[in-house]
Amino acid sequence: MLALKDIYKSFGTHEVLKGISCTIPTGSVTVIIGPSGSGKTTLLRGINFLEPADKGTIILDDLKVNVEKAVSEEIHRLRQETAMVFQSYNLFANKTALENITEGLLIVKKMDKRQALEKARYYLNKVGLADREKAYPSQLSGGQQQRIGIARALALDPKVVLFDEPTSALDPELVGEVLDTMKKAAEEEHRTMLVVTHEMAFARDVADHVIFMEGGYIVEEGSPKEVLYSPREQRTKQFLARFRSTAL
Repeated sequence: MLALKDIYKSFGTHEVLKGISCTIPTGSVTVIIGPSGSGKTTLLRGINFLEPADKGTIILDDLKVNVEKAVSEEIHRLRQETAMVFQSYNLFANKTALENITEGLLIVKKMDKRQALEKARYYLNKVGLADREKAYPSQLSGGQQQRIGIARALALDPKVVLFDEPTSALDPELVGEVLDTMKKAAEEEHRTMLVVTHEMAFARDVADHVIFMEGGYIVEEGSPKEVLYSPREQRTKQFLARFRSTAL
């Protein structure tokens, strides 16, 4: 279980997160939606200290971290148990698809090279790119690069996979292949997934839980049926209105 309690974050005088509390059940897919600037990505990045929060508590199973007093060992444990899939892929340009996946296995997980290669090839096959293991990022489409990013995250065996708007940098025709890969991962890997996205159809079809954020607050949360089709809050209704005729 991943739980966030009273998470606050400011950049200078601008308060971005204003006391966020939520619980993400083990093995669930939770989607965070909301307008730009609502604090979604900042919240995600705070979980593994890519952008440390100012105060609050992060609980991941038996690990409880007070973010104000977190020591390097606690931060390291959180990062060992989480993996991030970024908007902009963040692949090593000078490494092949296979090497991009083995890098973390060799350095972070201290796996021997034979095991790392075996695991990397397993996940390349999982995301449908077994035939592209020797390709460099410049030789891959955006969708293929993002699928490598997903394979890299899954190969680390994290308890929680964090997806930060994984399709936002893609051309529209490439979005589907990445969403299909994420759906497959949700169905087959049974990992806890926390996904920031504007893809409402993905939230409808894949999520167990939906959180709507605005202005640094959680405005509403519940099942996809509750939040997407029968929202209680007026602001949620306004936000979803523009998706009604297409994605929903």
